[in-house]
Amino acid sequence: MYHIVIGDDDPLFLEEVERLVSACMDSERLECGKDYTIDCYSSASSMMKALGEDKERCQLCLLDVEFGKDNGLQLAAALREQTEEFSLIYITSHRDYVFQSFDTRPLHYLLKPVDGEKLESLIRDDYRRRYLGEKLYLKAGGKHMAVDYQDIYAVEAAQHRVFLHLRERTVEWGGSLSALAPELPVRYFCRCHNSYFVNFSHMTEMVRYEARLENGEIIPVSKRLYKSAIEQFIAFLKN
Repeated sequence: MYHIVIGDDDPLFLEEVERLVSACMDSERLECGKDYTIDCYSSASSMMKALGEDKERCQLCLLDVEFGKDNGLQLAAALREQTEEFSLIYITSHRDYVFQSFDTRPLHYLLKPVDGEKLESLIRDDYRRRYLGEKLYLKAGGKHMAVDYQDIYAVEAAQHRVFLHLRERTVEWGGSLSALAPELPVRYFCRCHNSYFVNFSHMTEMVRYEARLENGEIIPVSKRLYKSAIEQFIAFLKN
């Protein structure tokens, strides 16, 4: 059972996030109450009380940094002391806490108004990591293939094709980059360019407008995406 906990003192936003989470789970053909649960809390005290009584009832926590009069970072730290076995995503209006949040090892830090597609991608990725393994499944050259995510160094779109740059070879796929993007775990992969995703696991450094990989490849980073790519890379290194 995949238990999802949402904490926010704004009842309307709490309802919106619950709706997004439910839609994401439904898209995975999962049934509420059978495959997953969603528990919503509008106060830190009620959330801590419930999770203190049942530490197993949280695999994913969606939490506001300023949770009413309480500090969401402190709440997350307290939860981490109870158990490490949950993923944490901050959803907040406060950009200033992003670096402080690293101490609680979040999966991601999202700003309000929340990007629904980004949130759904994070949730889907976390669920699949826990229950569906670490492989990308696709059909290429008339064959069905299973590719380990850790074997993928970068993903490139060119000439209406997608190319997976693997450890020792390149695999060509006939789909689009936008179709493949939701299947790439966001904890590893970052869209650094309109035509590229890069796997942080194989990146040695990021200098201005370039991502350098351990196999010597240099992947371009666009000016538009450079700042967000740097922030995601720093978060990856912290985890």
